[in-house]
Amino acid sequence: MSFQSLTAPTFDIRSRLMLIAPHPDDEALACSVILQQAVRAGAAIRVVYVTDGDNNPWPQRALERRWRLSTSDRKRWGKLRRAEALAALRVLGIHPADVQFLALPDQGLTDLLLRDCNSALTRIAQVIDDWSPTDILAPALSDIHPDHNAVAVMMRLIFADFLAPGVSQWNYLVHGRSSAFFDNAVELSSSESEIAKKREAIRCHQTQIKLSRRRFLRYAGRPERFLRVERESAGRRDGAVYFVSRTRDNLDVNLRFSVDLFRMQRNKFFILGRDSLGRKRACQIRLPGRSADVEMLDCATNHSIGIARYQGHPFAGEFALPLDLFSPIHDLFVKVDRRSWFFDEAGWIEIPSVPSLTKAALSMISA
Repeated sequence: MSFQSLTAPTFDIRSRLMLIAPHPDDEALACSVILQQAVRAGAAIRVVYVTDGDNNPWPQRALERRWRLSTSDRKRWGKLRRAEALAALRVLGIHPADVQFLALPDQGLTDLLLRDCNSALTRIAQVIDDWSPTDILAPALSDIHPDHNAVAVMMRLIFADFLAPGVSQWNYLVHGRSSAFFDNAVELSSSESEIAKKREAIRCHQTQIKLSRRRFLRYAGRPERFLRVERESAGRRDGAVYFVSRTRDNLDVNLRFSVDLFRMQRNKFFILGRDSLGRKRACQIRLPGRSADVEMLDCATNHSIGIARYQGHPFAGEFALPLDLFSPIHDLFVKVDRRSWFFDEAGWIEIPSVPSLTKAALSMISA
């Protein structure tokens, strides 16, 4: 898929807009203005929350003045965050009947994506198919929150597997300053009254602004930007990934690491794609600090499935990975996992299939 910034999303009475939000509060931070405009245009609207945001312990500890949090404490917190989301949507003109909560694991969507995402993908795809949207707003691959960029990959997998053509998919970014997004996204114009309502919607998320009030309210003045997803992406660079080259049999990755003591403690490389039968497969590699052969481990089983070669040092290097276990006619998704606290250094990068092989496969299918 590729991104084309032509015009901002517009809606009319025939539009059916679905917003996929990883957590309660993402709707207010990134999509308040566009939701107001869709409401005024008479569009049907459905907001789908992937998680309840129940695994965010620091605001809960501060608000409830307790250190230990049980499972029931987190469930209660998730219900509170649901109520805040419904209040924010009411400010924006959206009714509770138009909202759906999937309650997938908060702070656990990357794990789900890498290990066993089939049931989650089927569930999200069913929600989309049942409602038949004309437009979908979903997180960007380059968002640095791991839940957000995991949902972005899920949406691409869903579009490839399930969804019929004709649905316009737009990306939004909540966290990070990736040039892959900002250099191509279109800015939505907004009025003073829309910004005021956005600020009011953000304030409904009291649990979140307890520790981050200034940061959250800054979003009210930040223009909303959207990127339309269309054809294959030419993206080859973000965060530690300096350049990626793919052939039928190999993936060559040029890496440049920032000097960050927190991030240097854990350097993993993830690759997600499909095997020759079209089944999803993911593997992980722990990046060494010097030239070495390293094992590729299957994320679902933790078994060794191959050997990759790293040449370099702790701050830069080149990585050569055999791709015999991945289908060349399907896109790959790669990510260097260098998390600091709960934010990534960068999101996922989509690597298109090998064009000549894809065309040949499509010719065989049509024949």
